[in-house]
Amino acid sequence: MSTTKQTAKTSVENLPTAHLSAFKRTLSGILSTTLAERTFAQIIDGLPTRDDNGYFPTYSTEIRDNTASSAEAMEGARELLRGHINAYTTLVDAKLAQAYQDARPGSVEFYLRLLEMLAVACHDIAALVYGDTQPGLRRAGQSAQECLAALEGRPTDFMHEDYCALQQYPRGVADVAEYHLFGGVVLFDRGGSGTDCKRAFLHPVGGFRIFQISSTHIKKFAEYVQASEDTQEALFPFSAEKYTYRVDPFDAMALNIYRDRYERVIPRDRPTRCVQRLADFPELQDALVQINRDGSDQ
Repeated sequence: MSTTKQTAKTSVENLPTAHLSAFKRTLSGILSTTLAERTFAQIIDGLPTRDDNGYFPTYSTEIRDNTASSAEAMEGARELLRGHINAYTTLVDAKLAQAYQDARPGSVEFYLRLLEMLAVACHDIAALVYGDTQPGLRRAGQSAQECLAALEGRPTDFMHEDYCALQQYPRGVADVAEYHLFGGVVLFDRGGSGTDCKRAFLHPVGGFRIFQISSTHIKKFAEYVQASEDTQEALFPFSAEKYTYRVDPFDAMALNIYRDRYERVIPRDRPTRCVQRLADFPELQDALVQINRDGSDQ
């Protein structure tokens, strides 16, 4: 399949009752959060806020000076999430829906496939809202040249630094509008077949390594799905457990860890890193703590 070819779609209403109920209830819970309001308000404004710079790979002067989304954008986000979100979630990828439908309710695969459905749904909603609202309230009245100058060569401020192969995405720039309601881009162990959903991973922004979403987090996710909407406790975004399995982004595709094959272009040579984040190497972090402790005892 061409990477720019639109995939076949099906209505979510075709899902079996148990699958449909879990999907709708959990998506509603995710999108009813303050984080979701803040996320979509920034898309409507066309500009990330300073306090949410952790979600984005860029930190321009515009972002630095943008302390909060506009009141109009916040109200637009609330209206969108309250009453109009179904217009963005009517159709889903047919193969994705079939894989979810084939998973037995209550099984680990069921929750992994549901997580995949939710990640794709949130991605698609963000992309569609981005397409409907750009250049955004904060850029209203700017010429195309002014908008390009403000972006300083970036196609958009709403993107992950490792997911910028715009020519490969079905909706171009809109496909990199995904916000990180989950804490990063949700990936899966696709196995040798390229279609499995064996383990779930998260790819944060900011140069961090990809980490596996632990079995503990998947169990909590299952409990979140099973809870009624009025008893659901905040679960997202996910965060890495200290000693969880981690993968260098350069190696992920070779290990069959991705959401879609077309999502990234891997460079020929491994990128050189002058600085490593200690959070990505907990054993090294422990060793340094021990060295410092031993030094203070002398």
